[in-house]
Amino acid sequence: MYCYAVNNRCTSPGHLWLTGCEGNMGSHLNRIPGFDKWLIEKEKQSYIEALQDQKENLVYLTADAETILDDLDPKKIYIIGGLVDRNRWKGLTMKKAEEQGVQAAKLPIGNYLKMSSSQVLTVNQVVEILLRYLEMKDWKAAFFQVIPQRKRCDTDLGDHDKELEGDGKLENDSCAENQKKMKLSETDSEGSEREVENGENVKDNVSKLREDTDSEASKREIEVDKSEKEDV
Repeated sequence: MYCYAVNNRCTSPGHLWLTGCEGNMGSHLNRIPGFDKWLIEKEKQSYIEALQDQKENLVYLTADAETILDDLDPKKIYIIGGLVDRNRWKGLTMKKAEEQGVQAAKLPIGNYLKMSSSQVLTVNQVVEILLRYLEMKDWKAAFFQVIPQRKRCDTDLGDHDKELEGDGKLENDSCAENQKKMKLSETDSEGSEREVENGENVKDNVSKLREDTDSEASKREIEVDKSEKEDV
């Protein structure tokens, strides 16, 4: 829901897809008020099935990865993994990426700011960071505008950094001149980029960002992947 709302605030919203929409997950989604009116595509297949022919371009975003992203490659498809539950399962996203033969990478958070605890973020925060970066091509600005101050060790900010602070909203609603295509899909894992919320049921959320270019303008694609705990 949060990712859908963030996308809707963009002046050039992405094309959202929700995959793995069957069984219990499909039942839960259908209980969301207004879900049937969401401007997204519903797909029963998982991202690994739906994107089998693009497997070499998949990049699983996980905080456990050694590779650090410098930029977003328009040929790559970025998957954001997250598990909603009271407990964390260390390394599950990395393990899943390895088992599926998918490349893994992490956001360059440590290159621009210090976190008060871990670098685990919520799925919607990661989606918004990616959208911000596509808009501004500035990781530092994207991080400071989206990551809550309570999670940052930035007590001595300069004027420029203070200007970059935000409350996690796309304030100018200008997801830029890049056409972004969003996809919601199915996964399982602790989210390398996911903060676990207390009291929530086990669900999986994976977001996928995909940039496609044509002669006129670039198009980006994000996939958020959801599934049940039993799929882990």
